[in-house]
Amino acid sequence: MTQILLDEKLYAETLLTQDTMDNKPASDLRILAKYFCQVWSLTPHKIYLELIKIMEEKYNNFSLAKWQPLLLDLSKNANKYKLLEIEYIPITINELIMIDNLPGKPLRRLAFTLLCLAKYRNAITPDNNDWENYKFKEIFKMSNIQATKKEQGFMIHDLRNLGLIKMNRMVDNLSIHICYIDKENPEEVLKITDFRNLGYEYLLYSGEKFVRCKKCQKLIRQNKNNSIEYCRDCAKEVEKEKTKLRVEKYRKNICNGCTS
Repeated sequence: MTQILLDEKLYAETLLTQDTMDNKPASDLRILAKYFCQVWSLTPHKIYLELIKIMEEKYNNFSLAKWQPLLLDLSKNANKYKLLEIEYIPITINELIMIDNLPGKPLRRLAFTLLCLAKYRNAITPDNNDWENYKFKEIFKMSNIQATKKEQGFMIHDLRNLGLIKMNRMVDNLSIHICYIDKENPEEVLKITDFRNLGYEYLLYSGEKFVRCKKCQKLIRQNKNNSIEYCRDCAKEVEKEKTKLRVEKYRKNICNGCTS
């Protein structure tokens, strides 16, 4: 799934503090290359060396022969696109009123997600003119909507019939033009900084119970007991750390017992 980041500078600095790289690090390497070029002011050759160093330290089974073409290309083109530093995507009162009046939570979540995506594209590309071009699968995942391809098509069709969106005239182009972006009233009601669960962001605004993971800040649904602190992935990591500490404590106690 496409990762949408608002502040690539902060993300790059976070990557530099981590012990390991993602299994598919190409996107992270691109951001790091831009960071080294535009923040550290490194030359393409020095960027290349820094990327190699990072991969050697943080990526299992790193092979320079395999990764060299990509690393050279990223280093050479590190200044081609500006490092993103967007504080947030603003959502106005009129936009929310329009979405709130749609029938059914799924359609409202979809409309909210499309709005955020189009405003994000506007922020990074000034001449975007309210379009978004993400795959339907990605849009519905970000909307937190489980739906078949047929159901997805019906929901998109409903928004089109309501006059809220327009489709690209090219048959094989699924880009969507969002027609309900408020250009008149600057009153901001929401500030969106995380695109991982946009559907949940709307439900949180609507008053439903959600909490942000204490480790990764991902928005997750809270339970009746208000006891959830971590998302599933982070909960597994936290449990591994606890197990590791318990094992170390046990071994330490055993060793102390042997020497007493």
